[in-house]
Amino acid sequence: MKLAKLWWLIAFLTVGALGLVMYFGWHASPWSGPAAGKPGSHSETAGRGQPPLPQVGLPGTVAPEDEFLPVPRQTAQEINASRPFSTVAHSLPRPFRSALSGIDRERAISCLAIAAIYEAGGTADDQWPVMQVVLNRVRHPAFPKSVCGVVFQGSERQTGCQFSFTCDGSMIRWRPSAQAYSAAKLRASAMLDGNIDRRVGLATHYHTDWVVPYWSASLVKITAVRTHLFFRWDGFWGSRTVFAARGLGREPSVPVLAAWSSAHVPDEEPGSEVINAAVGDLAAADPQETGAAQITDGNTGNPSKPPFALLQLPLRGQTPGRWALDALDLCGSRPECRVVGWLDPAQAPPILGADTIVVAPPDFVFVQVLRNRVRQPYWDCTRWSKAATSRCLGTSTETATILYGGVT
Repeated sequence: MKLAKLWWLIAFLTVGALGLVMYFGWHASPWSGPAAGKPGSHSETAGRGQPPLPQVGLPGTVAPEDEFLPVPRQTAQEINASRPFSTVAHSLPRPFRSALSGIDRERAISCLAIAAIYEAGGTADDQWPVMQVVLNRVRHPAFPKSVCGVVFQGSERQTGCQFSFTCDGSMIRWRPSAQAYSAAKLRASAMLDGNIDRRVGLATHYHTDWVVPYWSASLVKITAVRTHLFFRWDGFWGSRTVFAARGLGREPSVPVLAAWSSAHVPDEEPGSEVINAAVGDLAAADPQETGAAQITDGNTGNPSKPPFALLQLPLRGQTPGRWALDALDLCGSRPECRVVGWLDPAQAPPILGADTIVVAPPDFVFVQVLRNRVRQPYWDCTRWSKAATSRCLGTSTETATILYGGVT
């Protein structure tokens, strides 16, 4: 009898132990599969008992053509103004304090500086928050784990990149001065060494107030810096706890930046990552040859991104019909594009904006809005005969309205 009881006790303990092993083994790793290790994958995020990443605002979730609400600039500004800022005090980011050195640090500095210039213009006050968003993304599990990886995410495509300047030809049409680039590099270095921008906190998203991204109503609206609005995810994925990821310790080379920094000349070391950005369909163009002017917001006079591609075409004394064909080729597949040209390049204003267009109106205008099936050339019909498919330019104010206020 005693021997039988002993066997029952051994059997009970064995079954209990097996049950505990199965229970804890299951709950320790509920996710597995080929996505392991990818930024934003279930294995990396939800695998530690965390909620799955929100799909709204996640890179690559929607097609590029669905990224923005198709509304005019004024309507977009009204929509954005109607959406309130969060009244909850936002958390501050931890100082970044990068451990990068040598060529990797130089690559990170140049990527951060170039992003700040092209996204926000030349002023320090506008550049700091853009740099903060880039570094916030480096620390967030949903994004690449390097500065250059974040800045050039999706840039291998001509649409769908996270920072539009990396794939829309901006770096070819206009280049910052050496002085502006050096100043931005100093700011980028300071950010890598621990400076933070308290205004934007843990923001991982931003946009200008003249566009309405599909995700903007779903994210927490933190603050505005001039015309840029800054956002973070709500709940766990926007909390300070999440921003703890460490960088890879290596930065990829971006050959398109080799003109700014020799650190981006691709090396031959096995395993080195290279990001081949699709800089746009003007890759073969010389920015001096095209005469491309700096793109600016005509309402503020500060360099910034307009809600459409604004390009300058050298007319070279050809006929307006030839200009229209060249403009069509220049706009390519861009969803919304404007082209302007002056017969006398000296008449072109150094900064394109609604106010400068009124003072120095162009001789030729081309408007492309693919969602409305519009590809419309305009020129001065008092100097060149009107074609069946063309329209005539009116006063300089009307010309500015065509460019900045929609097709008339």
